Amino acid sequence: MSEKPAIDIGARTTPIQDRSARTVEQVLDAAADILSEVGFERLTTNAICARAGLTPPALYRYFPNKYAVLKALGERLMQRQNDVLARWVEFEFDPEKLEASMARLLVLTLEATRAQKASNWIMRTLHATPALIDVRLKSHRAVAALLGQQVRARWPKSDQARVGRLMRLCVDCGYAAIEMIFDEAGADEQQVIADAARMIADTLRRAISPA
Repeated sequence: MSEKPAIDIGARTTPIQDRSARTVEQVLDAAADILSEVGFERLTTNAICARAGLTPPALYRYFPNKYAVLKALGERLMQRQNDVLARWVEFEFDPEKLEASMARLLVLTLEATRAQKASNWIMRTLHATPALIDVRLKSHRAVAALLGQQVRARWPKSDQARVGRLMRLCVDCGYAAIEMIFDEAGADEQQVIADAARMIADTLRRAISPA
């Protein structure tokens, strides 16, 4: 039996002019609106075109299908979350108060995630759609690498391989806490953040302590 062809999720044209960039943003905003209203199953390129006020050829110039649109939405969300971490690392990371510092990062990340319409659906799609899993993994690896650089700079005697492994666990723990707050309606938000911050701080302490 032959394998099913891979879904084409690559953007067809990279927007260079302002008008092209605005068209792409129209598409992404329209897709986010539809996701927030009716979810993934009823998201179609025709529905996106109707919401954005575009013809199908105008959309297909940039995106071959809805999965390519979802990929771009995922990358936009991941980038906004990663920007939060980059600012936090530069201005707010306090090695002397690890739990409080980590809790602050989680709060900032949660705020940035909530600011993105349909972020809950986008995160679920990145988990559930095989063609889109690399979007999440690429972002998590980049964040773990950034945290690892900070740890090695502050604690140069730490074991590099161990730091890399534990920072990846820290990143997954942090994102799991954010996703839990969205997915579990009855979750105590403050307690989830506090518990996750404690777990991440403990893992970070392991990374900088002798093996």
